[in-house]
Amino acid sequence: MIRPAALISAMLCAGAVASADTLLTDVTIVDVETGRLAAGQSILIRDGMIAEIGPDLSAPSAEVLDGAGGYLIPGLWDSHVHIFSSPTEPDIALPLYLINGITGIRDMGALWPITEQLALQARIEAGDVLGPRLILSGAWVDASPGSWPGMFLADTPAEARTVVDRIAAEGWAAVKSYSMLDEAIYMALAEAAADAGLPLVGHIPERVALGTAIDADQDGMEHFGRIPMACSTDEARMLDDLRAVMATGGDQAAIFGVMAARNRIVLETWDADLCSEVLTRMAEARIHVSPTLVVADFYTDNWPEPDAPRMQMIPSEVREAWGRPDFRLEAMTDEVRALAGDSIALDRQTFAMAHAAGVPILASSDASFANPYLFHGFSLLDELDIYVAAGLTPREALFTATVAPPRFFGLADQDGTIAPSRRADLVLLDSNPLDGLATLRHPRAVVAGGTVLDRAALDEMEAGLRAAGE
Repeated sequence: MIRPAALISAMLCAGAVASADTLLTDVTIVDVETGRLAAGQSILIRDGMIAEIGPDLSAPSAEVLDGAGGYLIPGLWDSHVHIFSSPTEPDIALPLYLINGITGIRDMGALWPITEQLALQARIEAGDVLGPRLILSGAWVDASPGSWPGMFLADTPAEARTVVDRIAAEGWAAVKSYSMLDEAIYMALAEAAADAGLPLVGHIPERVALGTAIDADQDGMEHFGRIPMACSTDEARMLDDLRAVMATGGDQAAIFGVMAARNRIVLETWDADLCSEVLTRMAEARIHVSPTLVVADFYTDNWPEPDAPRMQMIPSEVREAWGRPDFRLEAMTDEVRALAGDSIALDRQTFAMAHAAGVPILASSDASFANPYLFHGFSLLDELDIYVAAGLTPREALFTATVAPPRFFGLADQDGTIAPSRRADLVLLDSNPLDGLATLRHPRAVVAGGTVLDRAALDEMEAGLRAAGE
């Protein structure tokens, strides 16, 4: 049962403007798609939507926020998060996203019942809870016994079709494939999702070739590692090795061993020409990729210090859990650790090639209390910095977090532009983000569903999170 959360209620604080009309004046509107700037503009926000835009707007009854020449961009999206991995996680996650300028998130797998997820989603849409817009795409489907608790399970093609019927009836936004499905069940899942009119997103199962997923019309792919693997001339052998182990009832250690061995094989057999062919196919198929490159920080011990501000905003019990031994780190072999730097470098090289080939990218972090050192809000900004380090321009990186997500989700009132009739999800910045993304780290104001959080309100939210984290 969702309870009125004290912290969420406190977010509707004195610095938050939630009147019927708000006039944001003297801003420079950044068109992320084209790179054009429009200075000296005013934005009239009414009932959560952008009502008018122009240089000389007046609205006598509106609350006025002077933008003082700041730069206005569409609100950011994190397209792969998990905010329902513990009973009170949204209490912390929602404000963490807002203080980082993230006004939309797609949840990709939860431990909460769908009825409770839908209830929170409805409260956010109604303005009863202040938080980022929420897309529920976490109907993950795996083979028994399931990689995580609460998954839909399918061990035959018929069960896959039945599961999709349940997913559609329960009101999910998509069907999510997971890692241990075999090819026949995966193909049945893809066919059933198409019949139900639901996108198929998620993992490319570990026994399924990337090319097979393209042929199955998978709409969205989570995580990036399967792309460099598909650029290996030995992809088929790696898949067959795992199929053989699983067909003979190999235990978890044997399965993980085969998967760990892929790192060296990929590094030794990655082929640039083959990769170009794979990426061209992906671009033509419009399969959207949520890379979550920032996840590598966890595996390489790139963790913040205990007194870092982002750590102070996490509940103490979560910090303590993150400090305990982790099954994912324990599964890493010495070889995987030794190759980590080279594997990450190859991922980033392949990512740059994917972008250049036109593969659609959805900025994403995999943030969750269940994923140590992947932070709600902060890790999405880290992800964007990785994109720039890999060779994207700041504008191209911003596109993956502002324009690409709402268009992929098919939202009627959002398309990554700042225009009348669009939802008022906005971020006001001190400097031009097209010159560098550092300005995202300290927004001047954030507008979420028409509610304006000025810098004082954002500071108050940060203080509340630190207090809760003590």
